[in-house]
Amino acid sequence: MSRVKRKEDIFFTQFKEFSELTVSAAELFLDIVENYSEKADLIPEVKEYETKGDEEVGKIMTTLNSSFITPFDREDISALALQMDEIVDGLENVAARFKLYDIDAIRPEAVDMARLIVNATKHLDIAFEKFPDFKKDASILKHTKAANDVEDEGDIVYRDALARLFREHGDTIEVVKWKSLLDKIEDTLDACKDVANDIRNVIVKNG
Repeated sequence: MSRVKRKEDIFFTQFKEFSELTVSAAELFLDIVENYSEKADLIPEVKEYETKGDEEVGKIMTTLNSSFITPFDREDISALALQMDEIVDGLENVAARFKLYDIDAIRPEAVDMARLIVNATKHLDIAFEKFPDFKKDASILKHTKAANDVEDEGDIVYRDALARLFREHGDTIEVVKWKSLLDKIEDTLDACKDVANDIRNVIVKNG
């Protein structure tokens, strides 16, 4: 049986729904970058996920403002919701710039990083599935660590991508465009790591 009372269940349900949304958004983003010539027209759908992410934050904040009892500190609930939103915002930010920068082909490192984002969000989703029992289920930390490890792997891909970009590309404008895009993809991976750390902090504070 879950440790939380029925009135507290709603927070965990909302976080899990939000987590599932981040996975779906990450998978859509990956599909776009893997098959850019055929799937670039799906970019507006990433914006739809960004809008849904804002709605999920609104739901959590509304619940928070109307709840006397919460499963952990109110400020941690708020911070976690806002940090999850950074993942979806980051994906939309990059996708929108593909059109803004008139990108006609995706660099392979961007695809690699998109795959890592999917991997990280899936680990976070498992952590959120187990989150209602965070005082008893130590395996949550395994998945937050895995999300952190994915981000560390992303750091290596990101640095190698920049080195290759600066070394091989002679068009300064293209270098500027792709430096910006790679930076923002890396920021999205960082947001995944921040969510993992926020979950871990909740466990440490309330364990």
